[in-house]
Amino acid sequence: RGKIIGEGNLERLLADFLPAGYYEMQYQIEGNFVDAVIKFTHLNMVLPIDSKFSLEQVAALYDHSSNPEELKAARKRFSEVAKQNAKEIKTKYIKPKLGTTDYALMYLPSETLYFEIVRDTSLWEALVENKVFPVSPNTLAITVNSIGKSLQYYEMAKGVKKTISQIQIARDHLAKFKTRFDEVGE
Repeated sequence: RGKIIGEGNLERLLADFLPAGYYEMQYQIEGNFVDAVIKFTHLNMVLPIDSKFSLEQVAALYDHSSNPEELKAARKRFSEVAKQNAKEIKTKYIKPKLGTTDYALMYLPSETLYFEIVRDTSLWEALVENKVFPVSPNTLAITVNSIGKSLQYYEMAKGVKKTISQIQIARDHLAKFKTRFDEVGE
């Protein structure tokens, strides 16, 4: 269930906001498969995104019949799992020498899970210390949309640069033609 919900939502978000070819699912980094990467081809770099948390790992957070002590225990367990996931992401997927960014994103398939991390300052700091930044569906959508726009602007700038060089070539040809035309005229 976690694989279908988390990775499925992750892939859908990437497909909705990024130009084709700027992301890849199940990308291999040193023998390990991260759920997705965003490709920065002009930098020869990828940003790893790993979807974490199965329903079983977080079910207690959603159980409305939990008493305060059970909720406290569930939050503690969630914190432990989140920290372990961050360490695993750091170890497996943050490999700048292999072309990754020096940080990664941990995709949380629900806003509630994201809120649980944000509300716990020590948990947030532990994740950031590992250079793993949690993102929810909404925060990832905003992030990916911004990245997608910047990639589109980059592609457009490459096109403008190519057009300017083609205009310069045409200008050079016209100058040579004018010189030849003047010679013929004399």
